[in-house]
Amino acid sequence: MRNDLRAWRVAALPGLAVLGVALPLTFASHCDQFLYDFHALDLVPLYATAWVVLAAVAIPFWILATAGLMGLEAVRRPPGPLLARVLRAILLALTGVIVVATLIRCLRAYVGTFGGEVPLSGDAALVLALVAGAIAAATQAGRTALRALTPIAAVCTVAGLLSLASLPIFGWHHETAMEASLPDASGAPAAARGTASGQALPVRTSAALPGIASRPNIVLLSIDALSAPHMSLYGYARPTTPELQQFALGAMVFDRAYANGNFTTPGIATILTGTLPWTHRALQLPVWPLTYTRQSSLPAILERAGYRTGYVSTNAIAGAAKQGVGGYFQFARTDRTGHVTLCADGLSKYLRYVCAAEELPPLEEMEGIAARFRTANDNLEHDPRLALDPALHWLATADHSKPIFLWVHLFPPHSPYAVPKPWLGRFDASEQGRNAGSTQPSWAWIESRLPPRRVATLEARYDEAVAYVDSSTAPFLQQVQKFLGPNTVIVVTADHGESFAHGYGAHTGPGLYDEIIHIPLIIKLPGETVGQRCAVPVEQADIAPTLAALAGIPPPADWEGHSLLDACARSNTDGPQPDRAIFSMNFEQNPRFAALKTGSIAVIRGRWKLIHYMGVLHYPYMPPLHDELYDVVADPGERVNLAAPQSAKVQELRALIDAALAQHGGRVIPGPPPQPVQEGATVPQTADNIAR
Repeated sequence: MRNDLRAWRVAALPGLAVLGVALPLTFASHCDQFLYDFHALDLVPLYATAWVVLAAVAIPFWILATAGLMGLEAVRRPPGPLLARVLRAILLALTGVIVVATLIRCLRAYVGTFGGEVPLSGDAALVLALVAGAIAAATQAGRTALRALTPIAAVCTVAGLLSLASLPIFGWHHETAMEASLPDASGAPAAARGTASGQALPVRTSAALPGIASRPNIVLLSIDALSAPHMSLYGYARPTTPELQQFALGAMVFDRAYANGNFTTPGIATILTGTLPWTHRALQLPVWPLTYTRQSSLPAILERAGYRTGYVSTNAIAGAAKQGVGGYFQFARTDRTGHVTLCADGLSKYLRYVCAAEELPPLEEMEGIAARFRTANDNLEHDPRLALDPALHWLATADHSKPIFLWVHLFPPHSPYAVPKPWLGRFDASEQGRNAGSTQPSWAWIESRLPPRRVATLEARYDEAVAYVDSSTAPFLQQVQKFLGPNTVIVVTADHGESFAHGYGAHTGPGLYDEIIHIPLIIKLPGETVGQRCAVPVEQADIAPTLAALAGIPPPADWEGHSLLDACARSNTDGPQPDRAIFSMNFEQNPRFAALKTGSIAVIRGRWKLIHYMGVLHYPYMPPLHDELYDVVADPGERVNLAAPQSAKVQELRALIDAALAQHGGRVIPGPPPQPVQEGATVPQTADNIAR
């Protein structure tokens, strides 16, 4: 083979193919999806993020390949020349494979925009790319084509390098023009805040608040994908949560707590910001709450009030850095040990767009290759001790001269559901579904295609995962109380639940059944020893105001939840109580900054729950969708849809949804948050409030 390129240029070809061909072409094919989640200006730092991650692999590869090729070419005796030619051929072939595979993938995306499909399987596409790469390496015409492509790829690579200048500009504290103009809670105009400028609304509770000197320590434990209907604490038949059941004997247990979203990103954003998804707009997996909701978040106000703040998360999606509030925590321990993922909370601290960049094919392929070289970890990233041990170590070593705020997020019982013995097999002794690969759920309506026995096995494995994480909670909570003393508030909750009914699997999507949005909420107040159960419906957004009230901090005006300090007292008094409307929603297929026209929204009021489907939704095997009405007190499994016989109730609850969407569902524009509207008030459908 003729040495028509210097060693360093040949070694650079695969990197140039990735950075100068694969990245720009696949990025262009994904722009429409990215514009659902971000502003157009955000595409520049998003591209830069993908470039820097790929360059972190391509540049070392280039250096090593150059050194290897130059070393072999320096050897004049056999087999040096032969090995040098083989290495050159491999590098040229790899370049051809990358280019052809990229063109096939982009062709698929292009044809797919018109509803078509390229009649080529994944394996066939790989074979075609390999053949093309071999031809490029073995023929003069192929090498000539690669040489012709090199200058274009080099220019595109340099353009990507220049985009890196955008990364410091688009950091967490330097928002795009639209978000930057949204004020923070402390500077909102009086009209938006409902009171004088610079003041917060009064705490909505009748309970006495502590003085600054006696502010309690706060520990918030959120457990990923923990469904209240699958907890024996809430009456589930299997003994899944005996430890939490014991802990709850000395705490307030809310029997009807609801998540305001149905997957991690909106759920955690709501817990931290005290606002609902239609306000914080963390509607898709890779995004974060709007600026002003982060600036007035629970961690922000506690940190400003003098709390020592720390968090530990073993789910990258749930981490504070990924949510954009990492700067308010003085201690952090992040991510799932033993599992490599680019969408990492720790990495998000420096590259805020990394979760979105991970969706690009070059990065997906890179992760797939890395996964092949990882040894089987038997689902060890689920081990609760990966989060609990660092959290306890921080509590043991932290300076307690100021009150502590610790947030811990546990990854189990999130899928995959396989857990270690003795929990594995506890509720299903079969040999099915006993490792991470075989206990991944079928999401949304794909589950409807599974045999009933397969669904039952997955559900049993999930219940075993619930029991597994429950077994770690009691020792942890006991140690928390030992380190922090009696003046400590402990909250146990979840970001969302998990579904195995209605032919609907796992979470996300339009599904808003109680298995997914009915979550645990346990609040143990300082010195509390006698527990109580509260039947009043509450929501995730109530957690932040409750903790702010306990800390003696007035809640920011944009918070939408209510303090729950006297909720049990209200629910247990004689006489009828006013029914409060609770909302849960999914708008992941709606553009983040646009008016909310596509998705699903549920409203719970009293014993009634209406699920309303909006716009045009696209999910595999999705059946025709119609509004569903359930009496969740008489029918907690939501088996009987009462929408037809209870049409008046449907209209009543739809009016609540319509009024809420008129207030909160408009597109995001510069300016203050909309003014609160009292429940029951009608909001006219004007062009102005729709635009908001």
